[in-house]
Amino acid sequence: MQDIFKDNPDGRSEFIALASRERFARYLQATNGDEAKAVALYCWNMRIGQSLYVYLHCWEIALRNRCNGFLSWKYNKNWPYDDARFFRNLTTDDKRRLSETKARQERDRKSKPASTPAIVADLSAGFWVSQLSKRYEIPYVWRHNLSRVFPHDKALDRQAVWEKCNGLLTLRNRIAHHEPIHGLPLQELYADLQTLVGAMCPATRHFAEASCNFKETWELWHPQVTDDPGDTD
Repeated sequence: MQDIFKDNPDGRSEFIALASRERFARYLQATNGDEAKAVALYCWNMRIGQSLYVYLHCWEIALRNRCNGFLSWKYNKNWPYDDARFFRNLTTDDKRRLSETKARQERDRKSKPASTPAIVADLSAGFWVSQLSKRYEIPYVWRHNLSRVFPHDKALDRQAVWEKCNGLLTLRNRIAHHEPIHGLPLQELYADLQTLVGAMCPATRHFAEASCNFKETWELWHPQVTDDPGDTD
C-alpha cells in the first residue's frame, strides 16, 4: 500500500487528528506506531470492507427472502400480523423489532396493515439472524425445515448456520459503522459468505463471486510470498 501523504506529512497529521487519535489507536498499534503505515492500513480497512459489502449484500438479501419464504410457508403470507401463532413465539427483542418495523411502515405508507414485502425489507439483519438461534429450534422445527432456507447444502445444521451468520452480522455491523475489521478473521468470514450464499442460491453466489474483489484487495495488505528457487544449475 502506498504512502498517501508521502509528500505532505502535515496533511497526514491533520487527517489523523480529524479522524481522532482514539479512532486511530488500533491502526497505530497494528503498525507499531508508524503513522504512514497506519494511514495505509486505515485505507485498506475501508477497501476490504467495501469489497466484502458486495457479498454481505447478497447474503442479507438472500437470508431475509429465504426466511420470508419459510415463514410464509409455515404460517401464511401475512405472518407479521399472525399474533396467535407467530408473534407469541418471538423473543422479547424480536417482538420489539417486529412491532417497531410494522408501526414505522404503517406510518410511512399510511396503510394498515403494511404489506409483508415492505416489512421484510425493513427488518434488521439482526432479526433474521436471530430466527436461526437455538430459541427457535422447536417452534420452527429447524431439524427438519432448515433446508427450506438453505436447500443447496443439506450438511449444514442450525448451530453451524447460526454461528456463521452471527459472525457475518458482526462483520456487517462493523463495516456499516466504519469500525476496524482488519483484526477479524476475514478469510474465514469470506469463506462463510461463500458457503451460506451458495447454500441458499448458487446463482446468487455466482453473482457475488463475479462482483466481489475481496481476494485482490486482501493481497494488497497480505501479499503471497513465493520462494525463489534460485539457480539450480
